[in-house]
Amino acid sequence: MLYFQKIQQGKWILALIIVLYLVNGIICIRHLSITSDEGSFINYAVRLLKGKPERIYPVSDNSKMPISVLNVIPRGIEQLRFPQTKKYDYGYSDILRGRYITLLVSVFIILLVFRWSTDLYGEQAGLFSAFLFTLCPNNLAAATLVTTDSYSVLFLLLTMYLLWRFLQLPSWRHYLFFCLAVAFSQTAKQSLFHLYLLAPICLILGFKAYGLRPKPKIILSGLLLFICVNWAILNLGFYFFRTNMNLGNYQFKSHFFQTVQRNLPSGTPVPFPQPFVDGLDQAKFYDQIGGGDTARSSFGKTTILGKSNTGGSFWYYYLVSLLFKTPITYFILIGWSLYLLVKQTSFAIFLKRECFLFLPVIYFLVLMSFFYNTQNGLRHIIFIYPFLFIFCGILMKWVYSAGQIALIAALLFYLLFSDFKYRNNYYAYTNELIWDKKDAYRYVGSNNLYFGQAKFLLLDYLHRHPEIKMAPKMPQAGLFVIGVDDYLDIWNLHQYDWINKYKPVDQVVFAYLLIKVDEKDFRR
Repeated sequence: MLYFQKIQQGKWILALIIVLYLVNGIICIRHLSITSDEGSFINYAVRLLKGKPERIYPVSDNSKMPISVLNVIPRGIEQLRFPQTKKYDYGYSDILRGRYITLLVSVFIILLVFRWSTDLYGEQAGLFSAFLFTLCPNNLAAATLVTTDSYSVLFLLLTMYLLWRFLQLPSWRHYLFFCLAVAFSQTAKQSLFHLYLLAPICLILGFKAYGLRPKPKIILSGLLLFICVNWAILNLGFYFFRTNMNLGNYQFKSHFFQTVQRNLPSGTPVPFPQPFVDGLDQAKFYDQIGGGDTARSSFGKTTILGKSNTGGSFWYYYLVSLLFKTPITYFILIGWSLYLLVKQTSFAIFLKRECFLFLPVIYFLVLMSFFYNTQNGLRHIIFIYPFLFIFCGILMKWVYSAGQIALIAALLFYLLFSDFKYRNNYYAYTNELIWDKKDAYRYVGSNNLYFGQAKFLLLDYLHRHPEIKMAPKMPQAGLFVIGVDDYLDIWNLHQYDWINKYKPVDQVVFAYLLIKVDEKDFRR
């Protein structure tokens, strides 16, 4: 009886965590202005619903995926109920409602984090890991926007969990779930195409760790099932649009796909829908160009640690971003967890359990740091966080003393304090390693602070401070606000070069800088 009472108590605690998470997200959503990408996600989703999956605007369409259709469900229901509905708000209400869908879907991430951590370390660990996830400012930022970042978190985590469960309990049922997870991942985020490399690596290591030796016939049958499931889901996601189109009929942009096209017969049928292949090619092309090219790029130049790179990248971009944008509480908990792992767990057990948490983290950190020019904010790699939070559940298994429990409680209160300052603008979060927030742009650059999300907050600030104006393009004296993107000139437009010689005197809503230009300095 006591056992069942504990189970019920755990469910109520988890429900409370989720409710508080949703309340926080709902409050945050209405404070956020439309970001740089959200309009194009909605636009592509609407076209997809109308049976037009082709990517007609490469600059904005290249990374859009079928999963975004979920975000237009509220508008679809409204249109069915009121067929004559026409809106003139430039899509604002549709985007706002679509954000609630992202937030709701992100609840499944919490449930998955809870489940995996519980399987590894017990229910208390599951609750602890779930709580850590709900307080992660970077995940909160993604969960309140119409993008595919939260979906990528869900599907990468789901795929790795189902892979691990299959290794624990080998069966065709578990294997089919894993195949489906990989397939649906391809409709959510292009970077998850790497699951076709990461998943086999994990399976091979898992077979060795668990002592599994499937017969060649089983391997071939499994491979055939994997191919069929992925082929079917991919094609269904894009309506089988121009599936089996000849390779020679494609008009590729990227060097990589052009090379493939030159080295294979032009009559080779491509067994995937054209929009899927075009998306991979276009994403590769814009990564090849890099950021900051005013005429061709799809994103601004890379800025980090006071440096900028037009068309290029920095190998340490994501490591630095993680260092300054991850709450300090998490670093302490992860370090503590690593200590307990080494002390309490054998290498053989590690290969069967925690290895599957670390592999995706290491893989994507290396991939995004050394093989990608697309360094457009930490949001592109936030899917590594849940694995770390699940791992931190190990603390609940080995921490017993009152002093250790008190320390964990203090760290969680500190986390709440650190988060609270950014409650309506989680995207711009930086930890206390950057004490003076007006200097945050110097450490993490523009794209880690500003995504177009803080315009409403800025308008409210300017209303309360009428003496402050937006920075003009022509030099003049006064007190001005300028976005970090314009101050760092991420598009190389040179519209505000005159103001760059002035250092910020303060920050505004963590995404803008306050510049004071004295009359005497201006005359000089």
